[in-house]
Amino acid sequence: MVKNEKEISPGTHNNKNDVKVNNQFSLTIDFGDSLNLLALITGIYVIRRIGKRNKMKKKEQKAAG
Repeated sequence: MVKNEKEISPGTHNNKNDVKVNNQFSLTIDFGDSLNLLALITGIYVIRRIGKRNKMKKKEQKAAG
């Protein structure tokens, strides 16, 4: 029986830890989506502003007339 060299020498250990980490982080921005979101926020802001302006006009008309 022939033993391997690693088995013969008990004091020698091949402790080799290979850790390979491949981290790839990619962030994809679709400008069509961001423009739609911006338009939605702007539209809500404009509609609320017009609504407040109409409320103020109605209050002024009630107070004056």
